[in-house]
Amino acid sequence: MNLTISNETNEEVYGPLEVSDDMTLPDLVALIELECGFDRSKHDLYHSVTLLDPNDTKSLTAIGMGDNELLLIRNKVTASAAGAGATNADSMSDDAFVEQFRQELLRNQPLRQQLSWQIPEIDRMIEDEQLFRQRLGPLILQRRYGFGADSGPQNPFGIPQEEYARLMNDPDDPSNQQKIAELINQQEIDEQMRNALEYTPEMFTTVHMLFIHLEINGHPVKAFVDTGAQATIMSTKLAERTGLARLIDRRFVGEARGVGTGKIIGRIHQAQVRIETQFIPCSFTVLDTEVDLLLGLDMLKRHQALIDLGKDSLKIAGVETRFLGESEIPKAFTAQAPEAHQQKTEQGPGQTLGATPGGSAPTPAAPRPSAARANRPKSHDESNIKQLTDLGFSRSEAINALDQTDGNAELAASLLFG
Repeated sequence: MNLTISNETNEEVYGPLEVSDDMTLPDLVALIELECGFDRSKHDLYHSVTLLDPNDTKSLTAIGMGDNELLLIRNKVTASAAGAGATNADSMSDDAFVEQFRQELLRNQPLRQQLSWQIPEIDRMIEDEQLFRQRLGPLILQRRYGFGADSGPQNPFGIPQEEYARLMNDPDDPSNQQKIAELINQQEIDEQMRNALEYTPEMFTTVHMLFIHLEINGHPVKAFVDTGAQATIMSTKLAERTGLARLIDRRFVGEARGVGTGKIIGRIHQAQVRIETQFIPCSFTVLDTEVDLLLGLDMLKRHQALIDLGKDSLKIAGVETRFLGESEIPKAFTAQAPEAHQQKTEQGPGQTLGATPGGSAPTPAAPRPSAARANRPKSHDESNIKQLTDLGFSRSEAINALDQTDGNAELAASLLFG
């Protein structure tokens, strides 16, 4: 395994030092004395927030050390202070212990940097006490109760020993059985999260949306590529900016439904779009939306588009264009999904989008919610909120996602994980 040593007494960082898994702690201390300026008469050695005993003959693995971990060298504290600290640590609640670790990360830059290699969003987590406790609390407590025979509750679930004894004294009691089942499930969840953080930390980062550059009537546009949208959508603002507003067929009014609803102003039956060197004909459904242009499945299929994520490019109508980098994407799309993420687009009563309007009278548009209704805070089913918070997200994150997805818990979960 490789270990990094941070000596706070001289503000130096050493390593990584390559050591064997079965090396004993006294041998490691001897090595640190030679290489890292450690003096056992003046200094203490810490693993995370745990003080190590230089005379402990256990192997590094038995103590709980793993690959790419950080050890801290600090000046010794007085005996009275050390005794008080040990007593406080033993009597400290789980929440207080997790908060102590968070404060240590805020203070200790080398430790925070070491953890950031394994947990990419650690800097954001430590700034939010509730988020830190929800995401990393289970792992920290597992480390707290897994260091050997002399620390923490000695039971498989890492819960207070009194509670464990109560459960085991009457395991056939229905309420106790339910609690034990919940603890077993939580163990499996924690194991999955630990493995995900270790082996696939990229799963905890946000994936940005796919955009390309194109031109309409000489105007540069950043178009959102969305294979989940049925129709290609243009905003009224972009239609006016590109001079296409005069071509809107207002007989094709209606309501677009998907994640939320939007009023369809009309339809532009054909306009030329320039992608790289190729001009291709496109039709647009015009909505009053903040999304300038959304390339939907209708245009992607018509021009036999191919999304190549390996090359980070889109092939369409015989040309290839790259997707925009994260810094080039409109700011509104870096934190949340766009409002025009349309799943289903419908015409007004009695007509389907694309059908020839019957008669001379325009099809009436479905009324839009008033501004007061739109701004009114939405209430969501507590079971949906709990379903999202059980996945590790805060209540505010869950409510925000449900607001964006019109209360659909499955879409909200996809948005949060995306």
